[in-house]
Amino acid sequence: MATARTFLAALCLALSGCAATGQPEPSPAAEVTTDGEVTIPADLVISSPRICAALAVYELSEHDDWGLRATIAGTALNGFRAAERVPNCAAGVAVALTKNFSERRWLLALEAVDAVTSGSYSVPLACARATAVVPLSAADARAHCVIYDLAFVGGAQ
Repeated sequence: MATARTFLAALCLALSGCAATGQPEPSPAAEVTTDGEVTIPADLVISSPRICAALAVYELSEHDDWGLRATIAGTALNGFRAAERVPNCAAGVAVALTKNFSERRWLLALEAVDAVTSGSYSVPLACARATAVVPLSAADARAHCVIYDLAFVGGAQ
């Protein structure tokens, strides 16, 4: 748990300049409690495509499968491009990095995003245009591909 908190603090510093701004620490009123347990600064914004896509991989990849992780990463990045924005994933990152945190899974998620972004790993062609991941049970005819119990949907057909 201490490693996760240290990592979250370092991530906060690197991405948003939390402690490096010279501003006083936020008052308790400027904090938001997420998921009932994790408290983050209300003004913390994490909208890095790399970090937010890694969060999607971390949360959705329940199997130790490189192809699955990379396909989730590619799909998340496609979704950001299609929306022309990256959502603020600070709350999700805070929860992921402090609640049952797995350093190995987080690093594997980052590696998958980096491999897709650099082009060193190509997502399977059937999945390459997907912009969202949904449970297979909720998928419809828009599914581009299916890996385990996840359907990759959306995008130009």
